Amino acid sequence: MSELDLVRLPNGVRIALDPMPGLATAALGVWQRVGARWEPAELNGIAHLFEHMAFKGAGARDARQFAEAAENAGAVVNAATGYERTAYYARVVAEQAPFMLDMIADILFAPHWAPDDLEKEKGVVAQERGEAFDAPDDRVFELHQSALYAGQALGRPILGEDATLANVSVKTLTDFHDAHMAPERVVISIAGAFDRDAVLDVATRRFGNLAPRPALDRAPARAQAGSVGEARKLEQTHLMLSWPAPPAGSDALFPARLLSDIFGGGMSSRLFQEVRETRGLVYAIDSFLDTFEDDGRLSVYAGCSAKNARTVAEIVRDQLALLADQGPTEAELTRAKAVARAQMLMGLEAPSARAEARVSQVFLRDRLVSFDEIRAKLDAVTAEEIQALARAALAGPLCAAAIGPKAGLGALAAFEAHS
Repeated sequence: MSELDLVRLPNGVRIALDPMPGLATAALGVWQRVGARWEPAELNGIAHLFEHMAFKGAGARDARQFAEAAENAGAVVNAATGYERTAYYARVVAEQAPFMLDMIADILFAPHWAPDDLEKEKGVVAQERGEAFDAPDDRVFELHQSALYAGQALGRPILGEDATLANVSVKTLTDFHDAHMAPERVVISIAGAFDRDAVLDVATRRFGNLAPRPALDRAPARAQAGSVGEARKLEQTHLMLSWPAPPAGSDALFPARLLSDIFGGGMSSRLFQEVRETRGLVYAIDSFLDTFEDDGRLSVYAGCSAKNARTVAEIVRDQLALLADQGPTEAELTRAKAVARAQMLMGLEAPSARAEARVSQVFLRDRLVSFDEIRAKLDAVTAEEIQALARAALAGPLCAAAIGPKAGLGALAAFEAHS
């Protein structure tokens, strides 16, 4: 097999097959359309806790046997929980791909959930929360998210809280899992070297009998203007500033991607050149897109001294306003497209990146998108489209967060007043 393929099982489970000739390994996994966004407030953190419990044993293997079986196959196995998806994935030599898919299926269909293990894992998650709190460049993202989506599931932490996880029992985990284990919410993806028939045999055997479940809705994202600061005894002020951008799956993401690159995506970007190179106000500054199924943000992260924070926030806003007023130069547009093409080609050489990209395509578009199509859409982006997106960003609700010395939190007021 040498062609990209999307297979649909009769019950609705989808399997993305992306062969990469010349490789000897594969990246594979199972992705569920479930995450913190589908949690009730009183169970915030349950999706992530479920992911942690995945490695307490599954199928015929206890935790140690599960780990040994994976490593006997030479595999590296992991899992991750986000706001909208949870993934269980592995990197493995080609001939072991069916075996690893079978092991991942055990995690989803035959997990070992012992009350004692659950309580231990709650403690592990508490330590993970503590580690995130101690890392200000992580903490500022959580603060920003809580202000942007205040009162919504998207504004609650993926890791949950002690109080909400205290409500989780083995039965709670089982009920949450059963409610979300629906065929249309499951995508299997594999990229690299693998035996197509063997992989499909395992996928059909383990996932083909998955029964339909009642459809589950999530509240639409309602981005809000706002700001939040946290005074801490740190050497730097960490800033997170954002404006509206297109949601995941929108074709408008192609000009948005180039807008972000031109704005602050690399060493030649406007923010890097103006804020770091010309003025020396920061060590780190960059822009990026953060997208959900129905909302998106153009965001900027910066780390700077408290005395520079206000100035940095003002320059960031000024630079976006300049793009909205004048648009990018032809040289900037050409350079951004070259970077985007190169990064896409680099991703094409990485099975893990390809497998995950295929998952996004299936969930968001219900089809696999060729990289030639992606490149054509990037190449077709005009300066006018980028300028229009910058204008739209400035017209929507902005949100800001800061963490660090009290003197640096004045950047929030300056950012809001300056807009």
